[in-house]
Formats: sequence, structure tokens, C-alpha cells
Amino acid sequence: MNTVDYSTYSVEELLDVRSHISSDSPNYQALIAELDIRKDKIDEYSQQQEQQAFSIAENRVKIIGYFQLTAAVVVLFMLILLVIDGSATMLNSSIAIIAIALNAVAGYTAINEMYDKYWVSVLNQLIQVPSLAIGSVKTAYSGLGAIYLYIDWTNDVQFGFSASFSPGFSFLKFTGISPTQYIGVDILALIFLVALLTVSQVKGTASKQMHPTPNSGAAD
Repeated sequence: MNTVDYSTYSVEELLDVRSHISSDSPNYQALIAELDIRKDKIDEYSQQQEQQAFSIAENRVKIIGYFQLTAAVVVLFMLILLVIDGSATMLNSSIAIIAIALNAVAGYTAINEMYDKYWVSVLNQLIQVPSLAIGSVKTAYSGLGAIYLYIDWTNDVQFGFSASFSPGFSFLKFTGISPTQYIGVDILALIFLVALLTVSQVKGTASKQMHPTPNSGAAD
């Protein structure tokens, strides 16, 4: 049986074959030989793929930054409206100011790729993940909006998705039991968290490689 001529395959095709071929295939040794011949090109291709994935994550972080800055502006506008109509209280004003500051700082540092300050965005997204109404307490925090995966047991236990546009922080304490009982997880915030953590980790590693500590690698 004639073996396949893998020299005509592109690097991407070779890697695809490698992920599916069995070691007892009559073409296996020919594939391994071709992979070895093109090792440098394969390494270069892998680096390009990693860089492309990283660039996508970086762009997502910038998008997160713009979302957070927009959230700061929206919450500020809402606070101004509360002050104008006289319904602003010390509590809701303080919460709004904290939300404005948090989103503004998080957005600025994300847009300007200040990776060592990404923890501000991570914190901002992390506290947006849960939304719940348990017992007499109902609370949620959102920048601009959220897409929730939730479990609701108000009447019967059910799972579902919901989307909402409700910037800011809300906390309600009912005299009795909340009319709804649920726990929700903001899928959008989780996606943003993954992008932030990925870019932060990669940039942190790259910085250490470019600026090693004076004694790194020194012999004892």
C-alpha cells in the first residue's frame, strides 16, 4: 500500500491529520517524518495561532473597558436624575458614586492596557456574576446589563435565561419573603472575566521574561 505524500499538505492540514491519525496507521511514520522536517514552520504556525488568540482576547478586554466607561456615564446620569427629582438619598448616592468610580477606573485601565491594574476590572466583573433573591433579600449589580442563567424555585424549580438592562447596584430587603426566589449567574460577566484573566496572565508572564529578577537563573 502506498503511503500518503504529506509533503503536499499545508501545516494546518498536517496538524489536523496528526490529531486524528492512529499510531498503527500505515501512514503514521510518513506523517511523523514530515512533521519533523517542517518542525520550524509548525512552531512558527503555532506561535501565530497563539498570538492571534491573544490579540482577540486583548480586543475583548478593550471592549470590556468601553462597556465599563459607558456604565460609569450611565450611572452618573441616573444619579443626576435622582438628585434633580429629589429622590436621592445618602445610601443610594454613595452606592452610585462607588459604582461610577469602580467602572471609570476599570474602564480606563482596560482600554489603556494597564494589565497590572486589570484586577480592578476583574473585581468589577466578579461582583456582577451573582444575582439572587433568597428569603427576604434580593440583590444584583450590573454595569450596563446582564445575561443570566438562573434557577428559580418560586413555585416550581425551573432553569432559564434572562437578559436585563439595569445599571448599578440594587438591594431590597422585604418585610416578608421576596415574591421571587432565584439564583442567577451573569454569563456575560463570566466571559469578560475569562478574557481579563487570560490577558493579565499572559502579559504578566511576558513581562517577567523581558525583565527577569537580578538573581533569576543564577547558580547557587
